[in-house]
Amino acid sequence: MKVLVIAAHPDDEVLGAGATVATLSRQGAQVHIHIMAEGVSLRHEGVTREQARARCETAAGELGAKEISFGGYAADGRLLADLSQRPVVDGVGKLLRETGPELVLTHHPGDIHADHRRVAHAVSYGTRILGGGPVRQVLHFEVLSSTEQQTGLMAPFRPDVFYDVTGEVEAKCRALAAYDYEVHEPPHPRSLEAVRTLAAHRGHQVGVTAAEAFALGRELRTSPTTGHDTLGVGRT
Repeated sequence: MKVLVIAAHPDDEVLGAGATVATLSRQGAQVHIHIMAEGVSLRHEGVTREQARARCETAAGELGAKEISFGGYAADGRLLADLSQRPVVDGVGKLLRETGPELVLTHHPGDIHADHRRVAHAVSYGTRILGGGPVRQVLHFEVLSSTEQQTGLMAPFRPDVFYDVTGEVEAKCRALAAYDYEVHEPPHPRSLEAVRTLAAHRGHQVGVTAAEAFALGRELRTSPTTGHDTLGVGRT
């Protein structure tokens, strides 16, 4: 199975789906991670674009991802939300055509971060006609310190797909450690303790030791008579 993770910034891919990527990679899936705006890392003093990308590659390696690519945005200080929707939509569309994934993991459209919403909407647009390509499922992930900070004016994150990631949470923590400048001490929501706590909480919701939760965006199921199985995920 080909899996594409589309994240706005470095560390979003780990916070949102790191343990799932590790699980799927271990099961033989070909996972491609795409970071749209790795340039945001340049706001940290002394960090170059090359160093930012190297950290992303280190994190991807910890998760077993086969490939990683970059959108190149934000190096000039502008966020994705500062751009018009068109270039982001076009970039995501091109990425989908080039990678041909069956499963896409990305941000939630109700996230409080405007960049996250911009990416989620671009993915939703790019996958609006599932029958026209290989994509069979789009799942939206949660990002600690961002998705749970939604206000009442935004669509809430209501997970209905859970991946059992028992045994892979520490791989997620090791990957997150590549972004040391983004990891905080408890009780900050972007701490390793919070990562472990959320995994346990999501796991308890479905009766496993640890899980990552997603909201289903789109799914195209085929008839069993065609010989094509649906993706190996569990819905509640």
